[in-house]
Amino acid sequence: MELIESMSKPFKPAWQKARDRRKLVRIAAFAAVLVVTGLAAGYLLIYGLNLPNWFSTAGDRHLASPSKTGKTINVKRGESFQKALDMALPGDTIRLEAGATFSGAFELPFKEGNQFITIRSAADDSRLPPPGKRLEPNKYALSLAKLESNEKGSPVIATQRGAHHYRFFGIEFLPTIEGYFNIVRIGNASETGIEDLPHHIEFDRVYIHGSERFGQRRGIAANGRHIRIVNSHISNIKRKGEETQAIAAWATDGPIVIENNYLEAAGMSILFGGADSPLRLTPTNCVVRNNRINKRPEWKGQGWVVKNFFEIKNGKNIKVQNNLMTNNWLMAQDGTAVLFTVREDSGEGAFIENIEFSNNIVRGSGSAVNILGSEGKGGRNLVIRNNIFDDINSEKWGGDGFFLKGTDWDGLVIENNTIIQTGNITSAYGKPISGLIFRNNIVFNNDYGFFGDDFGAGQRAVGRYFPGAQIENNVIIGGAASDYGRSNFYPASFAKLRLSGAGYALPPGSPYLRRGFGGGQVGANLDPGTVGGN
Repeated sequence: MELIESMSKPFKPAWQKARDRRKLVRIAAFAAVLVVTGLAAGYLLIYGLNLPNWFSTAGDRHLASPSKTGKTINVKRGESFQKALDMALPGDTIRLEAGATFSGAFELPFKEGNQFITIRSAADDSRLPPPGKRLEPNKYALSLAKLESNEKGSPVIATQRGAHHYRFFGIEFLPTIEGYFNIVRIGNASETGIEDLPHHIEFDRVYIHGSERFGQRRGIAANGRHIRIVNSHISNIKRKGEETQAIAAWATDGPIVIENNYLEAAGMSILFGGADSPLRLTPTNCVVRNNRINKRPEWKGQGWVVKNFFEIKNGKNIKVQNNLMTNNWLMAQDGTAVLFTVREDSGEGAFIENIEFSNNIVRGSGSAVNILGSEGKGGRNLVIRNNIFDDINSEKWGGDGFFLKGTDWDGLVIENNTIIQTGNITSAYGKPISGLIFRNNIVFNNDYGFFGDDFGAGQRAVGRYFPGAQIENNVIIGGAASDYGRSNFYPASFAKLRLSGAGYALPPGSPYLRRGFGGGQVGANLDPGTVGGN
């Protein structure tokens, strides 16, 4: 009977039996997954709200799930800011307790995605500067969250390779230990691939400063792409025995926006170039606009290394507009305010090209402008237009009191500037400056006017160092037609111009007002109250 029953069952070949066994294995595995998932869901439901004490949120509290709308991570005094950085997802906001200090050598991690992670003070917006308004430290000190480095030689903020889309707001960055190196270091200048450069990093309404005792080597090393530093206050950047910068960028191809900041540095407030890097990049498409750039007069004689306000050693397509620059003196350099000087310390391929310096006020300096194109791949296409250079005074600030020192340049336009200087108009040397257009300016001739080494002053100097120059429609106080031709104007004294106000405006009835090229104005047309941001 048993034999008959077994024979009545359907016959299954070996291959079909193996397939059935595989089906059973898959069914069992799927059931196991369902069980594990159910247990995990239950665990999260019961325990998921019991999060580590450093982390709390105002919205979604699930740590591992990506946030489409962005969650808020509140970090209180004594909790870990770095853990918050590691945990945050693109679109999230990290709110640091106002008034609290968070210590560490913090690093911005690389994240996938293109939404900004915002790091800000937890203070209500009403206690912080409104958008577009520069931060005033004294006014908002109690509302800022503070970050400081706890490792000697380490920055407060550094970046992982390729870190991107971070925005800081309402944060105070304290000095590094004994003022060494950078407070903020974007990139490390050793990247070998463009994809390794940090990018889209912004500082808006932040306070960065050195210490009164040690100063600080540098505020921000901005070696990344799409960097914005706006509405902020960077001060007390000074050192004894070494050069300092509020902001420096050299291992980047830009763009960089530096706008509406207070920048205070003994060395230079802003530097483009000045060092080499494996990628051999040139800072490009940068804007420096509406900044208040200053050195404290009380620093004079205290040993802090003083150089200039602004310098480009390697750069292309850079606009410097509507900035107020005050107080610069002879110390580690010759007291010149603004430098466009190609330097091979930026690499053999360094060059300067397509620079616009316009609508600025430079007030209080030993000399005004220095250009040099004899290193690297040279300098070309510089426009200096509609600026006021005031109190360029060698007796007061040291140096030579000249407006322009220069050599070996191709393409230079200087027009509609008002220049109040005690020295020569030019101090030229070396190779000629070609393509000079010098027109519509108000300037003092003083002792030698256009002067060039070994050629003296006047026509001989112009012919040797500025071949083919167009020098016309200028008011050259104390000059002579025999030196610069009859297309300029030569009042005997400054008083005869009857200039008025801090903007040195020509009065409506002035015979020179509309004697510029093409019937345009002579001198700068600036309202000083609008220069330097807010």
